[in-house]
Amino acid sequence: MCQALRSKSAPRFFLAASRPATGSSPSASTSGGTTYTMAQVATHNSQADCWAVIDNNVYDLTQWISRHPGGPDKIIPLCGTDATSNFHGQHDDQAKPNTQLATFMVGTLAS
Repeated sequence: MCQALRSKSAPRFFLAASRPATGSSPSASTSGGTTYTMAQVATHNSQADCWAVIDNNVYDLTQWISRHPGGPDKIIPLCGTDATSNFHGQHDDQAKPNTQLATFMVGTLAS
């Protein structure tokens, strides 16, 4: 991997290969996580390719859409958006939805 820009006030980032078939070029941070910009997340805005941000974490919800107990129409409008308030408004601190959500995490939102 090639080292990208490094400043005293910003964390170090490295360039990483794109996830297959996503159209985004993520950056892997030194902590091992992958970061995405909101612009990158916004390109994943369909039922066939659905990403959402919740609490500055990025989730690929594509496989969850058809399995969501509330139906697909609860997830599809959130594709490509920051869905933090929607998720907390519906699930808040319920253990099961938060545990399930964690399994779909693909990275964090770049600051």
